[in-house]
Amino acid sequence: MSPETTTFLNELKQKHGEIEIVSMGSSLKICLVAEGVADVYPRFGPTMEWDTAAGHAVLAAAGGEVFEASGPVLRYGKAHRGFDNPAFIASVSAHGC
Repeated sequence: MSPETTTFLNELKQKHGEIEIVSMGSSLKICLVAEGVADVYPRFGPTMEWDTAAGHAVLAAAGGEVFEASGPVLRYGKAHRGFDNPAFIASVSAHGC
């Protein structure tokens, strides 16, 4: 868990009380958000496009979105700069808030 993730989770704890952390692949965690089992999935560590694309599609179909931590929606096909994803937050509400 990166320091950025720890900071993000501590802020959530202060706002909402106790939280649960689940260990599994990124696409599966994004699907938990789509299902309504999880409220938010922050990821500040390294991932690649193929780690998130399927879950992102499921979440978008469920009315949610994956946002870059800096704000815009996470985009794919970044071959010109590599296939790595920036830090992101998956949520059914705007920017995981």
